Amino acid sequence: MISLGLVNRSSPSPLHQQIAAGLRSAIVTGRVAGGETVPSTRSLAADLGVARGTVVAAYETLLGEGYLLSRAGGGTVVAEVTHGGGGVVADGVPREWSTPGDGGADGPGPTDTRDLRPGRPSTRGLPDASWRSAWRRAAAAPVPADVAPSSVLGTPHLREEIAAHLGRTRGMGVAPGDVIVTAGTSDALLLTFSAVPRRAGARLRVGVEDPGYRRVPRILRRLGAEVVGIPVRSDTGLDLDALEAQANLDAVVVTPQHHYPLGSRLSGPERARLLAWAERSGAVVIEDDYDSEFPHGRAPLPPLHLIDPARVVLVGSLSKVLTPALRCGWLVASGDMRDRLVAAREDLDLPVSVVQMDAMARYLATGALARHTARRRRDYRHRRALLLEAFEDVPEISLTAMDGGLHAVALLRWATPRDEREIVAKLGERGIQVVGMSSYAVSPSSAHVPAGLVFSYAAPTTVELTAGVAEIIEVVRRRAQART
Repeated sequence: MISLGLVNRSSPSPLHQQIAAGLRSAIVTGRVAGGETVPSTRSLAADLGVARGTVVAAYETLLGEGYLLSRAGGGTVVAEVTHGGGGVVADGVPREWSTPGDGGADGPGPTDTRDLRPGRPSTRGLPDASWRSAWRRAAAAPVPADVAPSSVLGTPHLREEIAAHLGRTRGMGVAPGDVIVTAGTSDALLLTFSAVPRRAGARLRVGVEDPGYRRVPRILRRLGAEVVGIPVRSDTGLDLDALEAQANLDAVVVTPQHHYPLGSRLSGPERARLLAWAERSGAVVIEDDYDSEFPHGRAPLPPLHLIDPARVVLVGSLSKVLTPALRCGWLVASGDMRDRLVAAREDLDLPVSVVQMDAMARYLATGALARHTARRRRDYRHRRALLLEAFEDVPEISLTAMDGGLHAVALLRWATPRDEREIVAKLGERGIQVVGMSSYAVSPSSAHVPAGLVFSYAAPTTVELTAGVAEIIEVVRRRAQART
């Protein structure tokens, strides 16, 4: 591994970014072979005359991008990539963002299926020493004969750690007694819907964002509830006029911090208006705070629950921070709704393993979650910057939902629903999996839902993402040109 020339101390770029750019260039252009072991962080830091933490940050960036691989017991090695020549420009931005026919290099890219469907975070770097230690210690603890009565809402230790986590990350003074552990967001929603008071003689009637999180109407319909779509638009967000025009709603489900999937958020005045409507109507507000750990370029607003804890039930989980496979989340509720949720949980019983809750409590207590989140936040912001650059000169696509979270939306303002379906199908033929915006509509009659593509930039490696983005741009351009 050639280490000379990786650092220019007169450059305004941070040292760890310079080192990452230099190593990335060496990998993309083939000067470093796939499978080659890179120097240890300590030795490279000594060679370059920088702090070891600077090299660690550079390696973490390249691990997150997929250019380096960490092997248990085998150190860190270079990934196998396809070399396109020229691969990286002087400032370290990969040229593989160029689309075929635009004069750029093809860049590294896998030839198999690239799954860019949203909803999944990156799990790179997750099973570190803290993660393994938490699970090892939880597994070694005495096995309980049964779930303790005090644990039906979740073990006290985990509820304390979740309350502390929300205090650090969301500024909430949450009492552990107001925290209920759930098996992820779906379980939290099912539990909440079963606890929402409904009008005498009427079935449950719930407002949902349209477009919105697809599982919400599915759960409601499974329960025999009436689903009422409340329009959300890419430019103005949740249509509060339409919400206020609805009569006899028992509850409304919202994603006020970062609407899923369009990315808009409720401003301070709009939040006050929503809560005033809830107080007048007697409806429960269910706040899905699904990805607030990843704000990009804007300060997060306080949760609705912080403003009106008696009226708002907060739903959160570790799915977007760690992995949906963990199936671990929480509800935060106060007053009458808290009592109703406790009664519902006691009837339905605890769906989360006590061993898992012990492991998660230990993991949170060490501060490992905060460190993992910080690493992922740096990685996602880097990917976000690359996406913004990639789509900057593509007039056929309006990129949105980029102010937070793990996904992007490529709005196709010129397109029809048929165009969207055929673009998704064509990308599928090329091995690129994305989701059409129309699939988030509450019903086929939701004519306000714009045509577009929803895709993740978190779970794929940067190598996979760059190849997928190039295909998206090419397919969209060809479809747009065919209509002119």
